[in-house]
Amino acid sequence: MFRARGLQAKRASIRVLAIATAGVTAASGAVVAGAVPGATPASAHAASGDSLEIDSLGVPAVHAGGNSRSHGRQLVARLARTATDGYGMVAVTWARGTAPTGTRVRVRSEVDGAWTPWTKVPVDPDEGPSADEEVSGVRDGTAPLWVGDGSAVAVRVTAPAGTRPKHVRVVTIDPGSDPATSASRRLAAAGRAPVQPTKFPAMPHVITRAQWGADPSLDDPCWKPIYGSSAKMVFVHHTVNSNDYARSDGKAIVRAIQAYHTQSRGWCDIGYNFLIDKYGKVYEGRRGGMRRPVRGAHAGDYNTNTVGVSLIGNFQIARPTKQMKRALIRFIGWRLGTSYVPVRGTVRVNGTRFNRISGHRDAMPTECPGKYVYRWLPTLRERVAHYLSDYRSSIRVRAKDLGRSVTGPVFRGEARQDGGLHTVFGNGSMYAKAGVGAHWLTGPALRAYQLRGGSHGRFGFPATDLQRTALPRVRLAVFEHGRMYRVGKQHTYTLWGRIMIRYRKLGGITGQLGPPTSNMLPTGTGRRAEFVHGSITWNRDTGDVTVESS
Repeated sequence: MFRARGLQAKRASIRVLAIATAGVTAASGAVVAGAVPGATPASAHAASGDSLEIDSLGVPAVHAGGNSRSHGRQLVARLARTATDGYGMVAVTWARGTAPTGTRVRVRSEVDGAWTPWTKVPVDPDEGPSADEEVSGVRDGTAPLWVGDGSAVAVRVTAPAGTRPKHVRVVTIDPGSDPATSASRRLAAAGRAPVQPTKFPAMPHVITRAQWGADPSLDDPCWKPIYGSSAKMVFVHHTVNSNDYARSDGKAIVRAIQAYHTQSRGWCDIGYNFLIDKYGKVYEGRRGGMRRPVRGAHAGDYNTNTVGVSLIGNFQIARPTKQMKRALIRFIGWRLGTSYVPVRGTVRVNGTRFNRISGHRDAMPTECPGKYVYRWLPTLRERVAHYLSDYRSSIRVRAKDLGRSVTGPVFRGEARQDGGLHTVFGNGSMYAKAGVGAHWLTGPALRAYQLRGGSHGRFGFPATDLQRTALPRVRLAVFEHGRMYRVGKQHTYTLWGRIMIRYRKLGGITGQLGPPTSNMLPTGTGRRAEFVHGSITWNRDTGDVTVESS
């Protein structure tokens, strides 16, 4: 294995170089110059100042007349040693659905003036979106290979005799320099400390898309993020690139993978929901919200309601590091634990039953996530279960009492918020705080609470659910610092402060004023609330509270 050095940024634009060769033709048979399926023209990003660069070269077809055969196989495409601009990652793609079973790809790179040995790059046609996902123009290809600082490339593609992939191209990617943002401070790696049982599985330190330099323009033509109903399970992958990379290379590798998935494979965004490097650093992957069930492009027909996390490296040939394993335990503990999903046992996804923590090979015929990680999965399940053994959640207990028919599945996992906790379900939200309890809000009452700032606003946390009152058409929710009245099915009115105190002293909804008919309305000198039989006004200058009965 050659030594992959930290990548130096050299340029400031995306460049797609299409070289017309015998292997790249239009449907009519004419040679196509400059047309690269799944790639974005250079002009699309030239003004953005990006340092990311992509080169795409056609790999010439080797025809039967000059083809060599061995053991029923033939060389079908070959690119001789070809000088390129500097690159950090290399991969090979072809027209979707054209590669026969048994297609093999080998690549060599010139690094530091010396050629690496021929490296077999895994062909994994099942990774990515399913046939009805993403956008048109999707291409099949190999896993991307990280080389660090390449300056030339050579490619050999072989296939069973009589078959061949079509429109083969080699892609080289220079991911450029790390973004200089205020958010690029050094983060503690999730794999640094030993993993012990926790009272609450907090989100591990995650390097966000802004911090690793995700380019939002790369997925401009695509759909907005698509969501499932809940995170039901985790698929563990590996990226299959070199295991020999520096601590500082992680962000560049993730940028290069995003560029390869979007520009060379035609996906809407990086396929994985998260990635973890060998130093225990966790990276945000596909956009849409780290706590939400974003549909990725990592497991074909099983992308919806699953979380794809990819370990950066090739674990068919090497063992994962201790830091990587610790980070994976914490990550899965957070992602499944806060979604109230058991880590042991099985779940049905799109008609197939899987372990809650599975490897990619459980869903598709692939070596992913590599034999050394796959053999460790039973231990991983036990380690995650141990990590969650002290986790107690009042929201989870209350949700179980209400039943899933009431709450729906967890959409956004439990998170610390304003001194309490918050979980978003399919049918509403639940909030919990010490001394207040766990309480459920849904429908117009939840929307009104959120419009008023939720737990961030003046009301604080709910102290009750929306509950019945003495009047059949009126429901009441009590908060730490205010009250909400739902009158009928849609109207919600909120009261707080001196006006609320006076209203309660007057008997509330069954008193002389009756139910509210307005929220707290600003006046020139204070606030005013209207009721069925009158109003209450507060003057901020004098502190006076005035009641008017109609």
